Amino acid sequence: MLRKTTSFIMLFSFVIMVFSGIADFISPFGRLSMMINWHFLGLGKMQWLALHIVFMVIFTVAGILHIFLNIKPIKAYLKNRARKMIVFTKEMSIALLVTTILFFATIYKIEPLEKFVKLNKSFNTYWIKQFKEERSKQLAIRDF
Repeated sequence: MLRKTTSFIMLFSFVIMVFSGIADFISPFGRLSMMINWHFLGLGKMQWLALHIVFMVIFTVAGILHIFLNIKPIKAYLKNRARKMIVFTKEMSIALLVTTILFFATIYKIEPLEKFVKLNKSFNTYWIKQFKEERSKQLAIRDF
């Protein structure tokens, strides 16, 4: 029962982190979200951020518990056909390589990963432009 419950907590936490991550990705930068009263699916930026933080912690704790509860299968993943323990199995090596490449490609702004960062910046540029246009309209009405 604890294994299944832990797995479901991880699943639901992951889903919430995906949505809160998307909300943060498309939201205006910094205080601008509060200045323009930005909302996504009925929640403001700070609410999405709070959800992301809380469920990241829950996901992490559940992940650690999941590893603990599934240590036997994990150990089995690290054994070859002769049942000998090998830390860097083919699958683990591939996963580590892919993760390392993505890590450094992100840091060194290598395409196509940099497109995600640029897309995030374009959302922020859009919100800043919207704010400036709205602000100039308000000033024009006030000066009229």
